[in-house]
Amino acid sequence: MKYVYPRQLIRNVDLMKAGATFILRSAKINMFKSTMRLAVDKWGRVEVTEPAAFEVKQGNNLSLVEYELVNVEE
Repeated sequence: MKYVYPRQLIRNVDLMKAGATFILRSAKINMFKSTMRLAVDKWGRVEVTEPAAFEVKQGNNLSLVEYELVNVEE
């Protein structure tokens, strides 16, 4: 995982407001301690954009699910 400089991290966190719509560039989901975390690398961007034309289904919040690593043998 790439190191995120504190200034960039603070700017991105300050943008995150409930109900806002974002464009994420060079972002991915990392598994950390059985939960999902959004990670934006140093070349990535978080941009606030116009409100979305769709309604978010909040009943299927995968961030609240606890995951475990399963090794698959072939």
